[in-house]
Amino acid sequence: MNRCLEEDWFLLPFELKLQRAHARALEAARILSALEHETLRGALDAIEREFGQVACPRSEAEDLHTWVEEKLIESAGEAGRKIHTARSRNDQIATLLKMYVINAGGRLKQDLGELVRVACHKARAWADLAFPLQTHQQFAAPGSVGFWVLRYATSFDRVRRRLELSLREWRQYCPLGAGAVAGSSIPIDRRIQARELDFAEPAPSALDVTSTRDECLELLALATPFALHLQSLATDVIVFSQTALGWTRYPAQFATGSSMMPNKANPDAMELLRGECNAVTAAHAELVSILKGLPSGYNRDLQCVKPVVRRGAEKLHAVAEMAAAFLERLEFDPQRLAASLQQGNTGATLRMEENVLAGVPLREAHHAVASEVGDARDGSAPVIDSPLTRYRTLGSTSPSEVRRVADVILASLGEGREA
Repeated sequence: MNRCLEEDWFLLPFELKLQRAHARALEAARILSALEHETLRGALDAIEREFGQVACPRSEAEDLHTWVEEKLIESAGEAGRKIHTARSRNDQIATLLKMYVINAGGRLKQDLGELVRVACHKARAWADLAFPLQTHQQFAAPGSVGFWVLRYATSFDRVRRRLELSLREWRQYCPLGAGAVAGSSIPIDRRIQARELDFAEPAPSALDVTSTRDECLELLALATPFALHLQSLATDVIVFSQTALGWTRYPAQFATGSSMMPNKANPDAMELLRGECNAVTAAHAELVSILKGLPSGYNRDLQCVKPVVRRGAEKLHAVAEMAAAFLERLEFDPQRLAASLQQGNTGATLRMEENVLAGVPLREAHHAVASEVGDARDGSAPVIDSPLTRYRTLGSTSPSEVRRVADVILASLGEGREA
């Protein structure tokens, strides 16, 4: 159970960058000569060339740090024996995980940006495509398919903006040089390490950075609402695609047939999306459990953080890519949407507000329309012509408002206003 080389292997690119940064700091502190520093850099380059794109090799090394150090001693001799000066595996792994989280967060930001972009373009295209919005899974009021997908554009964009703030915070403090728990009596310049690893400055507390994994927890905490929104998206599409509604033209590439029933085309991709997102929310819960109640200082429980964070980050990338690809191909059936809009008395609220604008007090107008609805046995009354044009408030389902909001979000992504 003590060995973790195989599960550490995904951190190799970050480990090599860390070793280079530490070697530069050791040279500046005159622990390494210029020649030793150059020898180490050459050895690190050789490791990257030989092992950078391959699976973890067989080795008796306990972990990635030990494996790299052994390779450096083989290649660089005495310089390799000096490389661990003024540091511990404790600050190494804290730094590597932070670097990984920054990288994964940057990739997630790109994935979110692409998903938001697709949703905004679909919102613009579908802004005039009317259908019944629902509350309590009952037809409630006229809306548009564009307004529906814009709900996800705004949700995903909110996660993206929060992630931007977190990325700035994660890049602030560098853990490397904190040592095992209290720093080092060897006066290395931690500012060199921070600069080489693209951090703003050294972390101010050696005890804090070797004890905690906040950025890991924060990444998965940010990812949890994203996963929940994806699950809602999947469920919406599954409901919209059921036989009784038939609103979608579900993309064939994302469906499968039944092994027994020749009439079936199942929305498997959306069901899998909904199921796979549980791995993200579960990763967050698992990480909270690992970190709960740990005393100050490094504890080996923290070894368990690495696979949880990696699984969560990789799953996020996969589900985000799939959701964007699906939305690109999703289409709707206007005739089925229009037929559904005639059910469930969806024009009732607009009729009530029409009466209010004519001077009828709200409660009186509400009772009058309720009576009208009760008298209509087929669920089609009251009928409102061009219902989407009746909406006047900001953030409403008005086609012009849907397109305005989509344009604002697209502009924040660097896209200009569409014609």
